[in-house]
Amino acid sequence: MIKALQASDSDGVFMYQKPDLKWAPSTLYTWKDMIAGVQIMAGKGIGTQKLYVGEGSNFKYGLVNLAAFLGESMKETIMYNACDENNWSNPAVAKQFGGQPYTASYACGQGQQSYQDYKCSAEDDKLAGGKMACDIDLNMELRAHTQAEWYGAPPKLFCAPKSKMPKAPKWNYGSPWCPAKGGYGYKVPFADDAPIDDYLKYVNAHGSCRDYDPVKAGGWESCGGAGCGNSPAPVFKKAPRTDVEGCCWWGRGVIQTTGICNFGKLNYFLGARGASENRTVLYPTLDFCKNPEAICDPKSPPALKWIAGFFYWLNSVQSYVDKDGWEYMSKLKNWTDAGMDLTDESYINACSGIVNRGCYNPPCGGNAMEGGKERAANFATVIKAMKISGLFEAEAEFNEAVVAPEVKTTRCGPDSPAEDCMKNTQA
Repeated sequence: MIKALQASDSDGVFMYQKPDLKWAPSTLYTWKDMIAGVQIMAGKGIGTQKLYVGEGSNFKYGLVNLAAFLGESMKETIMYNACDENNWSNPAVAKQFGGQPYTASYACGQGQQSYQDYKCSAEDDKLAGGKMACDIDLNMELRAHTQAEWYGAPPKLFCAPKSKMPKAPKWNYGSPWCPAKGGYGYKVPFADDAPIDDYLKYVNAHGSCRDYDPVKAGGWESCGGAGCGNSPAPVFKKAPRTDVEGCCWWGRGVIQTTGICNFGKLNYFLGARGASENRTVLYPTLDFCKNPEAICDPKSPPALKWIAGFFYWLNSVQSYVDKDGWEYMSKLKNWTDAGMDLTDESYINACSGIVNRGCYNPPCGGNAMEGGKERAANFATVIKAMKISGLFEAEAEFNEAVVAPEVKTTRCGPDSPAEDCMKNTQA
C-alpha cells in the first residue's frame, strides 16, 4: 500500500484557497507527511487500534478507506491551510447560535459547544484507571499557530486565566484599516513565538493591526465595557463565556482533534502519560494535556497533524456501527467490491455524515450535512490520484468520465452564510 501511495499522482491534491481566491499547494499538509502517518498508524497503531489497510495482499479496501479520510480532511482543514481551528463564528453563525461575532471566547467553543466539557465514556475512564480526559488547568496560556487569512480575518485563538484576560474582547474585522509594511503608521505584528504576556496586554488594551502578518484590517474592542460572550452551550448547560480561562481545547490537526477527552486519549496512547505508565508510545516527551498546541507546533513531528486525525478516524468512523445495524466496514467493502463507481456517492456521503454530523444518514439532531458535494469531489480526486484501478489486473480500465468535477468552495468570510463556515469539531 505504501508503494501505491508513493506512486500516486499527488501533485495538486492537497490545495488551499488563498485570500485572492486562487488555489495553491498546502504548506502544512503534504503527501509525504501523510504517508509517514499511514506507516505509523497502520504499523504501530494506537493501543489495540490500527488504520485499516486491507486484507492480505489486497490493499484496495485500505486505499478506499484512506481516500475517504483524505476527502474529509481536504474539506475540514486542508482547503484552509489550517492546523488550529479558525474563529469561524461570523455574524450569520452568531445569529443562528447566539453570541457575539468573532469574540475571543470562541476558544471555549463554537457552534454551541463547550470543548472543556467533552467527557470520556465510562469504558475509557475504566481503561485509564479512573480518568482518561485531561485535567483543566485554569492557568494554562496558549496561542494558536494558524488563523484564517482573508481580509480582516480574526486572529489566532488563545487562552489565558482571568487574572490576565478578565474580559474577552471581540475582533472588529472592518476597522481600523492597517497600513502595509513600509507605509505610514505601520505596526510590527507579533511573531508567532512572541511572549504571550506581551500579546495579552495588547489585546486587553484593545490594540489593532498587530495580530498576524500581514493583517490588513481589524482590531479588538469590548462589548459595552463588558466581556463578549460566545454562543451558549445548552447541551452542556453552559451560559455564554465572556472569558478564555481554561479554554485551550480548540480543534487541531487535519480533522480537528477537540476537547479534553480526545487530548487525554492522545496523551494516554501516544504521549507523556503513556510513557509515565511504562508503556511504549510514539511521543513520550509530548504531553498533550499540558500542551495541546503540540499538534500544530512547527517544531513537532510533521506527521503528528495527520496522526491526530487518523486517531479520530479509528475511533469515530472506521469503527462506526449504527444502532440500526449500518456498519462502516461492510459498506466500505461493498462499495469497493461493486467497482468503485464514483457516481454512486452513498459510501462517501455516509462518511461525510459521520464526520460532519455524527451519523451516517443526516440530518441527525435536525442538522443537515454541510459540504457534501465538495467532500464527494475531494474523494473522487484522491481516488483518481491513487490510480487504484491500475493496481489490480482484474479490474476494468478506470473510466475518468465518472470522476466528479472539482468543486471550488468559497472561503468562510464575514458575509458568508452560516453553513459555509461551520466545520467539524470532534466531540
